[in-house]
Amino acid sequence: GGRNWEGFAPDPVLTGVLMAETIKGIQDAGVIATAKHFIGNEQEHFRQVSEALDYGYNITETVSSNIDDKTMHELYLWPFADAVRAGVGSVMCSYNQINNSYGCQNSHLLNKLLKHELGFQGFVMTDWGAHHSGVASTLAGTDMSDAW
Repeated sequence: GGRNWEGFAPDPVLTGVLMAETIKGIQDAGVIATAKHFIGNEQEHFRQVSEALDYGYNITETVSSNIDDKTMHELYLWPFADAVRAGVGSVMCSYNQINNSYGCQNSHLLNKLLKHELGFQGFVMTDWGAHHSGVASTLAGTDMSDAW
């Protein structure tokens, strides 16, 4: 039930190649491309507490995509690595939690994996309403909040 259908393919290698070529095409036209949603955004329903409450469900936390390190690197991170190599200007963090920490305030994902390991030099932005805490998000590597 996630948004994988919006992507290029279920295969991370093919997705990475197509993502990189798309980024190059967009940015060659003078527009900043944004790679999204970083990372593990595969659950569309109840990814926000407010959405669950609207449907009458009493949940206090959004769903967490729990992903081990090997799977993270071999499947989920691969397309973003290609995006970074292509020079993507922006990455949008995801609404959901990843390993029980919100995507936009997850220092392991944003600072360690994205910025340090992959060498991402652009800016990380939130999706609308994905900003949960200013200080925690900023310290975790989020650079811009989309307040919409």
